[in-house]
Amino acid sequence: MKKIILTTLSAIFLFAGHGDSNDPGMKLLEKGDNKGALEVFKKECNNDNNGWACGNVGLFLYMGLGVKQDIPTAKKYYNKGCTLNDIGSCENLAEIAYKEQNMVSAKGYFQKVCGMKKYAKNKIDLKTIMKSCKRVQSIK
Repeated sequence: MKKIILTTLSAIFLFAGHGDSNDPGMKLLEKGDNKGALEVFKKECNNDNNGWACGNVGLFLYMGLGVKQDIPTAKKYYNKGCTLNDIGSCENLAEIAYKEQNMVSAKGYFQKVCGMKKYAKNKIDLKTIMKSCKRVQSIK
């Protein structure tokens, strides 16, 4: 039971700084309904071309929140979110590439994030952009 509560609280924390608390998926997530939230985010991503929702689907799949972990599919959702100018999706792709030692891709994604200031919705996005600009400089 503790693990479920901790996972739900962690997920709420991860998603809350990223999006709209009035979003139906967020409301389900706050209630602890990870599977329901995932379905809403998938619909918003696929039907509405909502980059933030695509990033949320990627996060669910990458972390295995309420579903089996699926990193290749998570990357596809992050990629769609990044294409739709979601800062978090692009940053997550950069971090995954960096972790996988693919420095060319990592640098490219960090560069993209560095140039996304016009898409920033909050201070967290601005902090992510600044961090990514520094990361670009550190990758040779």
